[in-house]
Amino acid sequence: MQLYETKKLSRQSQLRDATGKHMNALEVFTLVFENPKQKILKQINLSKSSRFFVGANDVGWMITIPAIWTDNARQFMREAATNAGLIKNRLFLEPEAASLYAINRPHCLEKQYITKVKFGPGCKYIVADLGGGTADICAHEILHDGNLRELFRATGGHAGGSTVNEEFLQLLKTLLGSETLEIFARDFPRAYQELQNSIEDMKCTFTNASEAITLNLDPDLISIAEKRNHDSFEVIISGASFGNAVSYWRQSNLLKVDKSVVKKTFQPSVETITQCLKKVLTGCAHDNITKLLLVGGYSNSKYLRDSIQSSLPNIQIITVEDGRLAVVKGAVMMAAKQSSIIERRSRFTYGFSKRPNFIEGVHPPQFKVFQNGKARCRGVFHKLIESGQVVQQGQQFSRKGHDTFRDPELKHRSVYTKLWRSPLKSPTYCYLKEDQCERVGTIEVTAPPGGWPDRVNCVETLVVGETELTMKLLVEETGEEYETTKDFL
Repeated sequence: MQLYETKKLSRQSQLRDATGKHMNALEVFTLVFENPKQKILKQINLSKSSRFFVGANDVGWMITIPAIWTDNARQFMREAATNAGLIKNRLFLEPEAASLYAINRPHCLEKQYITKVKFGPGCKYIVADLGGGTADICAHEILHDGNLRELFRATGGHAGGSTVNEEFLQLLKTLLGSETLEIFARDFPRAYQELQNSIEDMKCTFTNASEAITLNLDPDLISIAEKRNHDSFEVIISGASFGNAVSYWRQSNLLKVDKSVVKKTFQPSVETITQCLKKVLTGCAHDNITKLLLVGGYSNSKYLRDSIQSSLPNIQIITVEDGRLAVVKGAVMMAAKQSSIIERRSRFTYGFSKRPNFIEGVHPPQFKVFQNGKARCRGVFHKLIESGQVVQQGQQFSRKGHDTFRDPELKHRSVYTKLWRSPLKSPTYCYLKEDQCERVGTIEVTAPPGGWPDRVNCVETLVVGETELTMKLLVEETGEEYETTKDFL
């Protein structure tokens, strides 16, 4: 979630642990990848079916990421994987992977029966990947060849199951004091993790029919609270603002919390998820979507499913066998398919900057520059892909342009091509604040030994990848082509 929430994510970004210590985020994620890599390779090489030693470079690593993640976070994950030795890695968007897996499995409806009817061509539905951190929601249509088309680009946010855990921890902070929880987390990290695990179990088993939940509290937590408050734990609990809704049984160290209080811990995530679902339904009003496919660990919460159904009574909620594993299994299925399986909608408008002849009264005077004695307008946005436009993997968008180098002083200057993006559908100028443009890629080509000819013709191209764009520049006079992926870090 810190990758998602960090506005200026970079290779120098730091993470903070529960005790307040900081460490470089890229190093942390590299270690996170390193651990399962070693375990997986060990398991493969212990397998009787493995005749030869298998190293990290012999494995294709499928890395899943939330679709709502920024380009910065996507690149960050790829670099962390590469740093950990997962060289042959590919990124997959989690709702797409889960969707591919789910539509090929039997479905469990909320009416308590299982149907083996698979989703067929023409079927339109919402898929909500509800994991720990994020709620990742989009709408798909199954095409005639079994491929998928994105009807509504991914939306969501920090509304996964961990938000319930965070709200419950906030409840404990209200009861016991923030410093009590901080000391407990710092001095007894294993016990603090067990407390979080208990909250996780509560979240999965709580339903509308539950009258209350009970939570086993560690004696060290109780001791810290009593020392800090100079009173018994019973008095501390009774003095809080929850009245009889929260009580404590010392004989068994159990904290009892009434369902009215527990429901409030679900409220932020439930409201965010239902609002996002309504947003998708509104955006796809003409598609007549009636099915909602839920995957991810948080989708196992019956209270969450009932809450969604109450807010959207006309939607049929569908879960899938092994819903917690839908993303990882779907990623392997995506890797096995040779062709592009998804038509996505671009999150941004992308284009290159150009310098047309300056038109008085039309172009902003602050962008007026002179080149070879002619007045030009710098930073005019040439749109290639529009926000919301459907694009496919491998699809290319090109623009032809030229530069003149008649002035001897210019013949040895580098040629640049710059890629820009904006959340607006039709930005006009790259440097105009109102157009919200951001430069996301640059290719620099140095002049040949003898300098440039008087006119240099170039072809600037954007290539749609699995999860990222590649930009290319072809210099026709030299026949050389240059390319780069965008660097957001």
